Amino acid sequence: MFPPHVLGGAEISAFNLAQWLQKQGHEIGVFMAAQTPEEQKSGEMVDGMKVWSVYVPRPYPIQKQGNVSQKYLKPLWHLQDHIDPRNPTLLGPVLDAFKPDFCNIHYVTGLGHNILQEIGKRDIPAMYVMHDMGLSCVRMTMFVDGKTCATQCGPCKVSARVKRRGIRSVPRIGFASPSRANLEQNARFQPLRDYPMAAILDANKYPPPRVTRAPSDVMRFVYAGRLEETKGVGVLLQAAEAAHQRENFTLTVVGKGSAEEALRARYGHHPWINFTGHVTMQEAIDHIASGDMLCIPSIWLENSPGVVIQALGMSVPVISSNVGGLPELVRHDENGLLVPPGDAKAWEEALLMVLSDKARLARYQENAAQRAGEFDQDYIGRRYLQFIEEIRTFKPATRAAS
Repeated sequence: MFPPHVLGGAEISAFNLAQWLQKQGHEIGVFMAAQTPEEQKSGEMVDGMKVWSVYVPRPYPIQKQGNVSQKYLKPLWHLQDHIDPRNPTLLGPVLDAFKPDFCNIHYVTGLGHNILQEIGKRDIPAMYVMHDMGLSCVRMTMFVDGKTCATQCGPCKVSARVKRRGIRSVPRIGFASPSRANLEQNARFQPLRDYPMAAILDANKYPPPRVTRAPSDVMRFVYAGRLEETKGVGVLLQAAEAAHQRENFTLTVVGKGSAEEALRARYGHHPWINFTGHVTMQEAIDHIASGDMLCIPSIWLENSPGVVIQALGMSVPVISSNVGGLPELVRHDENGLLVPPGDAKAWEEALLMVLSDKARLARYQENAAQRAGEFDQDYIGRRYLQFIEEIRTFKPATRAAS
């Protein structure tokens, strides 16, 4: 996926890095999945980038994942995504036409996990940017039935074995992820340590807010993200409902998802809770900038959510779950609070702690502003270029022997 087909942060990050590299004078080619046969492109120039948009033969396109009623089609879809021999034949001609010096791999689900062999055949160095647990888990999350998986299930082991063959087929490959936690978790199940690894934030450039935070006697909490079970929004709302019996505040819930209808039915009657539904990125940024504190109650192994980086860059402190890569961004009692994931009582206490101590909030806001330089796109982009050069000069035999 790639704009205009944006379902999450991975596509936004891929686009931002491509744009930044283009601004540095590099030539960019994009290989992506078309939603329909009529949408296909073959090397057409789009915003200065050569785009190959191919229709991949599947029961349904990748853009419809999660929205397919015929559940029996999923196993067939995944089988094709792993081993369909037609997958590599779609990428091979593109590589021969564009002749890339380097490949940035962001999201191959929907294109085929066996396409990596085409990159390896041509000895093109490649960076695999891991935005989730996709290398190790068919669901991409290692999260089932409300909890993180301690190990791989049978289907995930088989899937990981296929993906491992793809990894091994590329002699010069390296792995980057926005969080160290995501790198280490994937390294439990894949041979990442045999290759260069780096934890580098996404090289995103977000639009500035169009609003400024106005003074308010009533504290304004904001949640921004998908409304899914893994995001823990229900935990936050349960905690907020209890906390509101003791302190006055508002909570704006920004986003949409499969849990939206149930959450609206359960909590939508409260006048102090506002569900915005789907909004543009600019509108989401404006909501965050208008708030006093962002809440990220995820209960799965969150990687490095862009909304947290956006918030801290705008001096908006964050209350987040102490899970995945979130503690790498949120420093407890410095620029926010870390809370045990899934613990509604602990979330209630965290909300009340901030509500009862305005000086604490002011300190968090000041400390959040001090990290803004770490999120600068040029700084992060240069780190990516350094890592790309490390991959280009990587000698597999030397690393394997060590």
